[in-house]
Amino acid sequence: MKTILVPTDFSISSIHGLEYAANIARKDRSKLCIFNVAQTGNYYYAGDPAGIGPPVSIMMEGINESLKKAAFLKLEALRKRQFLKGLNVDIDCDTSPNVHNTILKFADSIKADLIVMGSKGSGNIKSILLGSTAERVVRFSSRPVIVIPAKTKKPNPEVIVFASDFMAEAYGIFPVVVGFASLFKAQIRLLKVNTMDQFSRTGDDKDRIRKFNRKFGGKFEITIYNDYMKEEGILNFAGESKADLIAIGTHGKKGLKRFFSEDVSEGIVRLSSIPIMIVNLKKFKSKSDILSK
Repeated sequence: MKTILVPTDFSISSIHGLEYAANIARKDRSKLCIFNVAQTGNYYYAGDPAGIGPPVSIMMEGINESLKKAAFLKLEALRKRQFLKGLNVDIDCDTSPNVHNTILKFADSIKADLIVMGSKGSGNIKSILLGSTAERVVRFSSRPVIVIPAKTKKPNPEVIVFASDFMAEAYGIFPVVVGFASLFKAQIRLLKVNTMDQFSRTGDDKDRIRKFNRKFGGKFEITIYNDYMKEEGILNFAGESKADLIAIGTHGKKGLKRFFSEDVSEGIVRLSSIPIMIVNLKKFKSKSDILSK
């Protein structure tokens, strides 16, 4: 990886995300870009028919500039944190009524290889990153996202659960997971969750996963797990296997095709107590590995 984007609202949760990203950057010698979005209201200004100037517009420009100046002071202080010492760190900020969209546009502008972010803000003030922002970034991002729901006990993951149905799309995104795991020499465990409404035969599942496993060297542990819901199955197995990270694929804003129902990735983000990596299936249809860039 070359560049890791870390959105921050200066809350404790976003600091946890920055700490996690810093550890990845140190391992992979990547550049960190810390980005703050101050959320503003949606304002509509109609020109005065008498030709009087737009005082509301001018006032809003002044407020936005004040917000940016305040944000830059906080970002500069954040860049001086001890855990960032020795890393290549850029800072930037913006104001917008649409936080997640601004984050994604900025990710495109800097060609970020990975987005790492905390999933909760520090309160009910609308200028902070709420949990829903992380869910929306996951839903709309074409770039891999790692969501950090809490301070991690293990900054270096040792066990990663890759939850999938192991259809064709999985072959495209799995190299991304493998590349990330290789940074920390982590084990990857392949997981297929069966539910009553999405049932499949154990024999068929085993054949499909074994084929997948062989394609990538045949060294991964395989589990077929039954539960009432896919989210529950993924989280329960992750807990039982003492996983340090869950990796899943998503089709993004058009919903999840075959992998999961549309709310599963967001449900995992909402419910998990360990980091989650979400990789967009559409972008990584081929077996390219962003971590080898």
